Amino acid sequence: MDTPFIIGQIIGVIAVTIFFISYQAKEQKKLMTLQCVAVFAMCLHYLFIDATSGLTLNVVCLVRNICYANRDKKFLSGKWLPIFFAVVIGVIGIICWESYYSIFIVAGLVINTLCLSLPDTQQVRKSILITCPLVFIYDVFVLSIGGMVNEAISFVSALIGIIRLKKKR
Repeated sequence: MDTPFIIGQIIGVIAVTIFFISYQAKEQKKLMTLQCVAVFAMCLHYLFIDATSGLTLNVVCLVRNICYANRDKKFLSGKWLPIFFAVVIGVIGIICWESYYSIFIVAGLVINTLCLSLPDTQQVRKSILITCPLVFIYDVFVLSIGGMVNEAISFVSALIGIIRLKKKR
């Protein structure tokens, strides 16, 4: 393994930690802010391990998350925003297509994009149970150790958040 690959994996582990913390947030704004930081780290991770689809799609997701975190602004409050980003992810996914396994990250991020627009954080956590396995498969193909760990831990963390916060309701 070369140095950039190792650095990329270390950055992936940092992203994992931030993602885990984000799923425990009670408010949507805090969840989205932490998600932005974590997605930025994942962009760096995919850059260092040379995973083109992962990198470019996560850049779109970073912009998406910034917009979602600022939904209180009139321009970003429309119902068109999730559909716009889902289409952009689909188009960018086709443009940056690596191989047949790219379909998994594209599908996972399109679903994630639509679900992150939901105002209920419990629904967002439930969507993670669908999207994580899809992105995990992509990560296996690109040998993203950080990504695989991230998706597995994010899945468990979202499940913990669902159970923990359901009991409090």
